[in-house]
Amino acid sequence: MKITVLSDDKASKQRLVEKHSFSLYIERDSEIILFDLGVESSVLEVNTAVLGLDLDIVDYAIVSHAHTPHYGGFKYLSQEAPFVTVYIPFGTMESLGYTFRANGLKPVEVVKWIQLGGGVYLSKPYYGPPYEHFLVFDYNDGLIVVTGCLHPGVDALIDISSYFKKRIKGVIGGLHLYNAPEEIIRDFTWKLVEKVNPDFIIPLHCSGRRIIDVLRKTSIKVLELKTGDSITL
Repeated sequence: MKITVLSDDKASKQRLVEKHSFSLYIERDSEIILFDLGVESSVLEVNTAVLGLDLDIVDYAIVSHAHTPHYGGFKYLSQEAPFVTVYIPFGTMESLGYTFRANGLKPVEVVKWIQLGGGVYLSKPYYGPPYEHFLVFDYNDGLIVVTGCLHPGVDALIDISSYFKKRIKGVIGGLHLYNAPEEIIRDFTWKLVEKVNPDFIIPLHCSGRRIIDVLRKTSIKVLELKTGDSITL
């Protein structure tokens, strides 16, 4: 599985747009998944062009939660991949769902666990606030969980691990700890290490520098990526 950071708060190349925004382009076997849509269409348009990525071959898209940095690029997606299915957060069918449908997309509200394919799942909604769901890849040696902002905290990861009766070996995405107080970062780190203990974590978007520095002092391997970077897992 290859994951390319299509939009994030920092960029690895000068021509790429960096904004408070999030989107991942995931290639797994013959399937293309767009996880979150970035903050606005221009971000997706420029970054896909620079990186040579095509949205017209996306099999389905996911909006993790209803904050603009995660869905704002929907018009460019509808232009490049009209009629594509977009999984949207619980409780947003009359808002995001209406808007997406008016722009030619096919919204599906996430109300429970959904199996998207072989070993690929969307979690049930977890309340942060707001409601947020997670993309989960189930491998023989453990789970990889993709997060938009992890508003519900480490407890959601613990519950996902319990649901599959498997350990989480990797977490990639936003952790919602930018400017968080030290006690919040300490509590997050303790729970992550003691209750989840993944092999690696890739903090992006809203994670913040402090949690990266703290996690580097633990047993968890921390990988840093920016817009334009790719990793094969």
